[in-house]
Amino acid sequence: MVSIRDTEVTLLEMVQPFDANSVGRLFGGRILEWIANIGTVATVKFSHGPTVLAYMDRHFFLAPAFIGDSITLKARVEYVGRSSMETYIEAVRHHGGDQVVMTMTTAAYVAVDDYGQPRLIRSELKPNPDELRIYNNARNRYEARKSKIANRREERYNVKDPTENLRWRVESNRWVTPQDAFMSNMVSAGRLLAWIDNIAASLASEYAKSVVVTGSIDDTVFYSPIRIGEIVKIAAGISYVGKTSLETLIHVTTEDAYGNVKRVCTAYYTYIAIDDKGKPQPVPQYQPINDYERGLFEEGARRKVVRDEEIRRLRGSMIVK
Repeated sequence: MVSIRDTEVTLLEMVQPFDANSVGRLFGGRILEWIANIGTVATVKFSHGPTVLAYMDRHFFLAPAFIGDSITLKARVEYVGRSSMETYIEAVRHHGGDQVVMTMTTAAYVAVDDYGQPRLIRSELKPNPDELRIYNNARNRYEARKSKIANRREERYNVKDPTENLRWRVESNRWVTPQDAFMSNMVSAGRLLAWIDNIAASLASEYAKSVVVTGSIDDTVFYSPIRIGEIVKIAAGISYVGKTSLETLIHVTTEDAYGNVKRVCTAYYTYIAIDDKGKPQPVPQYQPINDYERGLFEEGARRKVVRDEEIRRLRGSMIVK
């Protein structure tokens, strides 16, 4: 038996020029890759075998990082079910003498066998007395997730693309090779998140006619693993536009050599347009032209209100040393 503290792993990364955009800020896709990978390391270490990312909770990018900054990423297992692990992940930027929390999130990973099927976790987590609050909060997340993913098996075959009828839309196909796998024959969750962010950010930048940065990612359910040799299709469409931000609707599917198509995930990524000094700048107004676009736009406006309220609360708790 191990405590929550015993499960913690740490990764230190330095922001290199190839990790940054044209104004020297760290790409959202790169830090997403690091976040997903450190979570994988923590869960693989605890469960003694392969794991896949099953659910990532909404999180915000609270502060940027720049070329030359170092980033400390930490992940820990906070609760364990039969095959799943509730995980906490954070990234802290070191800039000069300051340490700033860039982002923090919670996620669920599932222990799988070599065929991608859930396997029993035999390791036991026993929190210390001072960890009981963390443990109980994670257990509550675990229980709440059950209803959110109850229809996961059915939803993996819901492959209809919700971006098809959007004017501002892009899609990209990618063949999965061995270098994309983290372990076993399944693609790294971090690599997938980096691909998604690259496609969605490209679309947002084209619309905004400026550099954009990743602002937030909404709750994301991952329905199917992606295996080496499959074709991944990533579609992105603009669903809502605010004053300086854009919301993109993401839809990812995978197709095997026999033509079988499965849904991987559907999510909303938000981007912020910035000028050459890194300050938010206005984006062109967006006018929906059909009922489908109007429906998504209205839903996007409601989601933005929820995000704005949550990020105000989070910014009030940012850690600066």
